[in-house]
Amino acid sequence: MQESNHPKNPCGFSGTPSKKIISLKQNHLFGLAYTKGKCYSCRTAAVYILKNRRATAKTMLGITVSKKRGKAVERNRAKRIIREAFRRLYPQVKEGYIIVVVARQSCMDSTSAVVYSQLKEILDGAALLCDVTEKLS
Repeated sequence: MQESNHPKNPCGFSGTPSKKIISLKQNHLFGLAYTKGKCYSCRTAAVYILKNRRATAKTMLGITVSKKRGKAVERNRAKRIIREAFRRLYPQVKEGYIIVVVARQSCMDSTSAVVYSQLKEILDGAALLCDVTEKLS
């Protein structure tokens, strides 16, 4: 297998399509993100961001949708929409963070494009997105 000739940058972008998003599954990491992480919010979601201090610090994504938001089908749809929006942003996101996205009620009726634009604003405001020129060099 041949390795890419593109240099690595702080975002982890190597010029090739991104790998699978690492899911956050441990309950204590969710709790850590809620208590010690910085909270950013928009109309469709609240986002908790925490620096991952582990030696193998990869960016991990956790998505939560409360049972108040609807039945399982509706909650799963909201999770799919958030996951798709984050998948499009993932190549630009810096490595080494724990990101927890909590869906709000307006996310239940939103499209992936709306959630994408709002997540992009939040991650840009949190300085987690790399600049496009930095990404391509």
